Amino acid sequence: MMNLKKLEAFIMVVEKNSFSEAAAALKSSQPSVSLKIKSLEGEIGFELLDRGAAGIRPTPAGMLVYAAAKDIASRWRTLEGELGEFQGTLTGTLTIGASTIPGTYLLPGWVKKFRSLFPKVDVKIEIGDSKKILEKLQNHQIDAAIIGMKIESRLLKSNPVAVDSLVLVTPEDHPLVHTASADFSQFQQYDFVLREEGSGTRKMMERYLAEKGLSFDDLKVAVSIGSTESVIAAVEAGLGISFISRLAAMPAEGAGRIKIVDTFEPYEREFYIVTHTDDENRPIIKQFTEIVDAASRH
Repeated sequence: MMNLKKLEAFIMVVEKNSFSEAAAALKSSQPSVSLKIKSLEGEIGFELLDRGAAGIRPTPAGMLVYAAAKDIASRWRTLEGELGEFQGTLTGTLTIGASTIPGTYLLPGWVKKFRSLFPKVDVKIEIGDSKKILEKLQNHQIDAAIIGMKIESRLLKSNPVAVDSLVLVTPEDHPLVHTASADFSQFQQYDFVLREEGSGTRKMMERYLAEKGLSFDDLKVAVSIGSTESVIAAVEAGLGISFISRLAAMPAEGAGRIKIVDTFEPYEREFYIVTHTDDENRPIIKQFTEIVDAASRH
């Protein structure tokens, strides 16, 4: 009897071109993945993979099996969800990955709404930078991603769900608080606190400065740091100034920790919900997406 686990192992090896990477994505061991594929080849009666010097490639038979396996796996996941709906209740686990800002300031409210409607679904949230979250989605390690990047891909679908803006923040008593005009060349004389590489906020700040004719090389970077909350703490402590999400800056300004300097116009960005194209009809994902869409229209 051919089982789904063998097909999933085969799909992952083809997509990763590597047994070790496929095993990591499936949270399995390399020998176990190899055995599943050997067994699948035995049942089908064809070699499915060319293990040549150029790496692992599907054979012509392998390409046929890959296309069918993708279809079967997708239909099976949809069926599991539909059976849950058929019983009048959604069950199972929904794993959502999010980059820091939406994960901290937007996702909890959306999940609360989803849980109030579907209390039998276990929801898991993973927070990371946009790039890592996207990788996890591509590996099917999470079901949906909320990130600050629009994805152009046949395999993934992205919808805008929220707008945020990047604002300049400084310590309470900073000279820029009293500046009358937005002169971007002033930035070169002050220390800056940056988010770490790979963060959506950092990429956006880079684009914003580029529009003003500046790059990170022009700035005096005092420190690069791992999260927006730690950027706020560093700015509050007087380590430097920074651009951060308005969603994060407002509560910190309200608490008297930092100042938002509105002289420098904010830079808007959108957050997107990203799902696998072949998963969009799974009831658990469909319901969550509908809740997020409804919330974003208010």
